[in-house]
Amino acid sequence: MVPQVCHRPGGELLRPALFVRALLALAAAFALGGTLFAAPATSTTADSVTSRVSTQVTARAPGCIPRCWTAISFNTATLRGGWTQNGDWGTKAGAMSSALRHCRVRPVNAGHRQACVLPGNRDLYAQNGCVAVAWRVRNDHLVEWNKGKAFGPKAAMREARRKVDGRGTIDSGYSCAPRRWRG
Repeated sequence: MVPQVCHRPGGELLRPALFVRALLALAAAFALGGTLFAAPATSTTADSVTSRVSTQVTARAPGCIPRCWTAISFNTATLRGGWTQNGDWGTKAGAMSSALRHCRVRPVNAGHRQACVLPGNRDLYAQNGCVAVAWRVRNDHLVEWNKGKAFGPKAAMREARRKVDGRGTIDSGYSCAPRRWRG
C-alpha cells in the first residue's frame, strides 16, 4: 500500500510527517544533550617556558559546581607554576593553598620553593572561570609577569599577554575551574 499525499490543500503537513519530524528532532536533542553532559571538567596551566601545556582531566564533575575556584602560584625563579589540584576547588582558600603547595612540591622548582608566589598576593584566583599568567623573558631573565581573568582560557591568556607586551619572549599558562557546560 502506497501512502497518500503528505500535504493538505492549505500546505500543512499531515500527522505522519509531523510525527516523523518530531521524532528526529527529539533524537537529535538527546544525542546533543548527552554529549554536552558527558564532557569532562578540565584544569590546565602552562608547564614550561616553551608553552607546553599540561592538562588534567577528571571524568566526574566535582561537588563544588556551580561555585568552583581555581588558582595559580607562579615561581618567579624557575618560571614554572602550580595550580589547584583535584578536589580543592570548593573554596577560595582551599584553591589558593592547593596551588601554592603544588608549586612548592614540584621537582622543577626544587631549590627555589620559596619563589612561589602566594595566589592571594597577586589576585591569581578565579571563581567559575579561568585565570592566566603571562611572563616576559629577555636575555634569560624574567622582565615582568602579570595575570588575566576571563570565562575561557584563550581570553584569560590574551588579557595576561596584553599586560606584558614588550621586547623579549612572552609565554603564558592558565588554570580553569570546573563548571557546567553551557548549551
